[in-house]
Amino acid sequence: MIYDTFENADNYFNVGEPLRKALDFAKSFDQSQPDGRYEIDGDNIFANVMSYTTKAAEELKFEGHKTHIDVQLLLEGEELMDVYLGRDLEVDTPYSEEGDAALFQAPELFSTVVLKPGRFAAVFPDDLHRPSRMVDDPQPIRKMVVKVRMA
Repeated sequence: MIYDTFENADNYFNVGEPLRKALDFAKSFDQSQPDGRYEIDGDNIFANVMSYTTKAAEELKFEGHKTHIDVQLLLEGEELMDVYLGRDLEVDTPYSEEGDAALFQAPELFSTVVLKPGRFAAVFPDDLHRPSRMVDDPQPIRKMVVKVRMA
């Protein structure tokens, strides 16, 4: 996982690389555009923009992907995202190729990052994550998740 600010993106990704394309799209996104799917490079790189209300940890599962990297960032609001390195958790919902996701039970120990505008988290297939957590109380947020197909 990479967790940083947009200003430091050059430290990780060169111009033309898929993850850099994802971040460049996110930085230039016109926030007046509606929620939905935005193609950047067909099914190889695309963004899902969504609005929802954050939830308590107990209401959420850890998720993992096999074919795509998630680049998660907040357009409005603030949320917590828990991260667990490894795939040795108890499976709650088996992997679905259609959604490129499996859901897992929460581990006892994990790390937590704060997502808010100006920050991003690139979550790789071995990074199980639980996004959408409320900080103190449930709050409406607007989020972009850019999906980057693994080469």
